[in-house]
Amino acid sequence: MGIKTLITLDELSAVFPCSVLIPSEHGVSDSVYFTDRGVLKIFETASLSSIQEQRTLLLALSELPITRPISDIFFLREKPCALYETLPGKSPESAEKTHIIQIADFMNRFHAQSAGRNSSNTRLYEPSRLQSLIAQTNYPVFQILFDSIDLELSNDGVIHGDLFLDNALFDNDALSGVLDFTEACEGDFLFDLAVVAASWCLDQTPDRSKIDLLLRYYDRNIYWEEFAPYMKYALLYYATTRYLNGRNYQSLLQKIRLVDTLQKGFA
Repeated sequence: MGIKTLITLDELSAVFPCSVLIPSEHGVSDSVYFTDRGVLKIFETASLSSIQEQRTLLLALSELPITRPISDIFFLREKPCALYETLPGKSPESAEKTHIIQIADFMNRFHAQSAGRNSSNTRLYEPSRLQSLIAQTNYPVFQILFDSIDLELSNDGVIHGDLFLDNALFDNDALSGVLDFTEACEGDFLFDLAVVAASWCLDQTPDRSKIDLLLRYYDRNIYWEEFAPYMKYALLYYATTRYLNGRNYQSLLQKIRLVDTLQKGFA
């Protein structure tokens, strides 16, 4: 986490006039700086086409609380960059009832606007791609779990795919913005919602009340039996990518076991 590409204020000011440049420790895959003009993001691995795709999507979601681009794409140290508006608030450490209700409403509205929308980005979350990632791990547990999940993903429109707690800001417990649509692509809306459920609603105890709350306020008549495989798939996807990136994946495997426990307890 933190800054991967170091730049100076003079370098930035030569392209986009700013008088403040403060590095952030919150970037995971990209370098993020705070400036007096907005939030600077230096894309470390994303392609120019995917960044342009994200920009187009964000400009189209005019009615939603999202971080919007305030500059064209420019280059620093030969890497694409963009400035985004600064939003108030911070990411919650854990999701309370008010957070879940608001993020469920956001997902409902986002999916309503992105339904049927096309994207040129790679469909990152498809089973064929997950299978290839699992093969790279050489970790049999991932393959066993993959084979146990009976799920066929649909193509409903553009999804966020990565809406963990750290990609949402709340100001006085009011949702002020959703961040980081870099990996938004075509996909299954229930998978998108399952990523939220996995990170916002699953604690370490066998209690599904937060998941029920998310589904109720998402307001699409989704039943637990239908949704549980999506949660397991989302958890497996991110456990696999974390494994490959040398990050903590065990907690996500524990959550898969928790979903199994909840399924048995409420069957």
